Amino acid sequence: MPSPQPLMSAVVPAASEPAPRLPEAMLAALFSRALDEIDHGLLLLDLGGRILHANHPAQRELATQRALRVGQGGVLCAASGTGHARIRLALHDAERDCRSIVELEHAEEPLSLAFVPLAGGRAGGAIDGVLVICSRRTGVQPLTLQMYARSRGLTPTEQSVLAQLCAGKAAEEIAERQGICLSTVRTHIKNMRLKTGASSIRDIVHRVTRMPQIVSTLRMVAANQ
Repeated sequence: MPSPQPLMSAVVPAASEPAPRLPEAMLAALFSRALDEIDHGLLLLDLGGRILHANHPAQRELATQRALRVGQGGVLCAASGTGHARIRLALHDAERDCRSIVELEHAEEPLSLAFVPLAGGRAGGAIDGVLVICSRRTGVQPLTLQMYARSRGLTPTEQSVLAQLCAGKAAEEIAERQGICLSTVRTHIKNMRLKTGASSIRDIVHRVTRMPQIVSTLRMVAANQ
């Protein structure tokens, strides 16, 4: 009878070396760049309303001074007195760990703000800051639209028509703006439906506006200048 073979010992992989941590300054820079890629205005405030950080979309919103502006001491303010009172109330609620929505009226396009209290320590701790999330302006980023059009084989003219549809323009208005017949615009819409397999142009617009909005690097460079 053959002697029993020794059992093979299980191969235990050596513990992998922990990945080296990035320097804090590099982590902060990466995090800031990541926030800039989000196509919603994001502002970090202290409890007094002073702006600690604003991503590029928020900086553009502040620069227009349509609904928001930077007040004395770098404090976030509304363009109207009524709106400013709403912001102060939302900050007071955030200090008590309450979230809220503020609507700021404007003739061109209203702006909604979500106030989210943030605790720097463990969950349930004292509130140290407030994240303000701005509603996204209507429309689609050109780079997102371009990438979608390329993937679906849309022509440059069809892409232009789709961009205007996403901006809320009607077919009649597009025809008038471009100096073409309404039937031509409708032909472009029909071709887009065939190429995308969508049941309606509304479905195409819904798809594109819900896509992640990719920010052009050229816009990023311009914002840094």
